Amino acid sequence: MKFNTAIDKISDVVVKKNRGFVLIEVLIAVTILSVVLLSVYSGISSGINIIGNSKNYTRAMIIAKSLMNEFRSESMKGVDLNNAPVTNYPDFNYDRASERYENPMLGPFPINKTAIKVKWKYKGIENSYELTMIYQVK
Repeated sequence: MKFNTAIDKISDVVVKKNRGFVLIEVLIAVTILSVVLLSVYSGISSGINIIGNSKNYTRAMIIAKSLMNEFRSESMKGVDLNNAPVTNYPDFNYDRASERYENPMLGPFPINKTAIKVKWKYKGIENSYELTMIYQVK
């Protein structure tokens, strides 16, 4: 009988010493879990922002190519435009500027350069996409 009581006393001492250690282990595990979850959340929210902005960038590329095709179908004539609204996309504006193309070494050519710059705002930040075409003047 004395043997069982001694074992019980030793196990009680070991359990009492481990109670505080278990609490520390739980706190460390919760801290590690919160850091991991915070980094996962940050990565997901950054991914959502990148996807949203790339969707607008793709729209701007399509708009610029469409506007350049319209300009080409009008025999590449037209006035320069500044902050003109895009008809089907209310959040987008564009600029169109044509100028004589000059090579710094060879001088002016009978060539024009037309640039279409599509602009939009995403979460308060100005973004733009520019498409340039060089063509011979007739």
